[in-house]
Amino acid sequence: MGIILNTTENNCSIALWDLSESLVELLQLADSFYAAKFKTEKRKKEFLASRLLLEQLSPNATIIYNEFNAPELENGKHISISHSKELVAVIISDKKVGLDIEKISEKTLRLSSKFISEKNLRNLNKEKATLIWCCKEAVFKWHQKGGVDFIKDIIIPEFTAKEKGEISIQFKNKELNINYQKINNHYLVYVCN
Repeated sequence: MGIILNTTENNCSIALWDLSESLVELLQLADSFYAAKFKTEKRKKEFLASRLLLEQLSPNATIIYNEFNAPELENGKHISISHSKELVAVIISDKKVGLDIEKISEKTLRLSSKFISEKNLRNLNKEKATLIWCCKEAVFKWHQKGGVDFIKDIIIPEFTAKEKGEISIQFKNKELNINYQKINNHYLVYVCN
């Protein structure tokens, strides 16, 4: 299917790819990208789609990896990449960014005690658990340095999940604004600061 979202908001360019193509079709579209280093077809497709999205957002940009193995762009812009099931998302900005996309599922609800404090586990459903996970993962990617306790270091106040919105959270005593949007039974979440 290809690109299903290509937008600019909050000084960030965001693009989303629906991975309905076969690997052969993606290889034809992305003939200049080398994906053979990946073992599974799924990882090859995710890699190719992320490079095609980057080409749309910032033609001729090259991804490099910093000492924390986080992606960066050689042109000095910041990038974050995420994939979940059939979707791949990329965000770039002049500011530091973190992005996550996750399919709404029971899995995040089952694992919620690993990333949500005990007092916030009441009245939790799979949609809200998925959104909270995405917020915390986006902050983790934004931070880039590891050493993050998802329960103690990323504090998300009580909120009501909507189709699209913003949540002001605390990360290691710093306030960050998280933006989110529901797309095709997934949450796309990013921080740009």
